[in-house]
Amino acid sequence: MKRVVLRWGGWVGFALLFASSPAAAEGYFKCETANGVEYTDTRCEDAASRQDFPDQYEREQRRAEQRRFAVCFRPSRVFSPGDSASDLAELCGPPRRIRRLTTPDGVEERWEYRQGPGALFVFVEKGAITAIRD
Repeated sequence: MKRVVLRWGGWVGFALLFASSPAAAEGYFKCETANGVEYTDTRCEDAASRQDFPDQYEREQRRAEQRRFAVCFRPSRVFSPGDSASDLAELCGPPRRIRRLTTPDGVEERWEYRQGPGALFVFVEKGAITAIRD
């Protein structure tokens, strides 16, 4: 009998604790104060500015931006030789540097998107991607 009461009391205590917890994420406020960012379930003080959590549209926009960044970080996962270089430039923006080499066959370009040890090069000839090194 004592175990049943303790178990029942434990569940009631847990339920009360859960019921007294703050509302869902939409009920919170992100307040910027002099001490930094604080999250509360009440409105921000007068000296703090209220910032709503992002709505569904903003979250989708951020996810799309993250996917675009991932594609531009490793374009070989999406683009392959023969694809249009203008599609890559439209998605990832202009390269940091373009180096042109004129040969008897035409002009070859090396588009550089990142520098340093993780350099990303896209080789372009006649508007088409010929190779990607990422």
